[in-house]
Amino acid sequence: MALVAVFDLCGPIAHFRKYYTNSSSLTYGFPPRTALMGVVAAVAGLERDSYYEILAPGRASFAVVGLTPVRRLIQTVNYVRTKGEDLARLRGLGAARGTQVPLELLLPAGEHLTLRFRVFFSCADGALVQEVAARLADRRPYFPLYLGLTEFIAEAEPVALAGPGDYEVVPPGGAVVLDSVLQAGLLAGVVLGRNGGSGPRFVRERAPFAFGPGRTLAPPADVIFEAGARPLPVRLRCPAYRFRLPDRTCTVAFLEGELCATSPTRTSGGATC
Repeated sequence: MALVAVFDLCGPIAHFRKYYTNSSSLTYGFPPRTALMGVVAAVAGLERDSYYEILAPGRASFAVVGLTPVRRLIQTVNYVRTKGEDLARLRGLGAARGTQVPLELLLPAGEHLTLRFRVFFSCADGALVQEVAARLADRRPYFPLYLGLTEFIAEAEPVALAGPGDYEVVPPGGAVVLDSVLQAGLLAGVVLGRNGGSGPRFVRERAPFAFGPGRTLAPPADVIFEAGARPLPVRLRCPAYRFRLPDRTCTVAFLEGELCATSPTRTSGGATC
């Protein structure tokens, strides 16, 4: 049995920094798995550095669907150093040296006014899934939510707490029209369309996946998504999950490959997907 908390993460602007960028701050086109871990931890009130094992691959499952197309804008921002002599100067209300850094932003495209990402979250700790769903239903996350940067405040809108009767499992190998971001290693093939017109635009990114002890970054993963937030016709090496939600049907592949089984009580380890 697996419980899945489904919610929409919304906001007017976002920046999910690519971990390998240096002089310029570029953004992913979606919240990577590490950002989703932080969102769930903020909703449930898990302190910084306390949730890496709880939400690690093998113990938690995440899927994310981009519901709105996005456009990108690069804006130069001024950063001020806050170390050593610069911090002392700032405390004395003196001028401090600044650095101009290009910052890439995600904005909604077309007629959309808000970015909207649909998040699917399950965990071996069923009580945590239920707590997240309850807090979202009451609109009372424990900590404030944001889209990558603290200045980009976000809101989480509850969609459903889905049980086994609310979704069906699509076995690997068959053709599916996938709505979610996909880990590249789970892709078996692309189903080419026979009609004219522009097909889906596949984008491949290398994104952070999890944290180790001491907030060390675990090996990243290659992920694939559609640039215009359109479904992807693919064949998978893993199961897909078709959710019947109040507003629409979503077919997703969890980034870890499979949906974790859920225990109804708090767990301390040993859960498997």
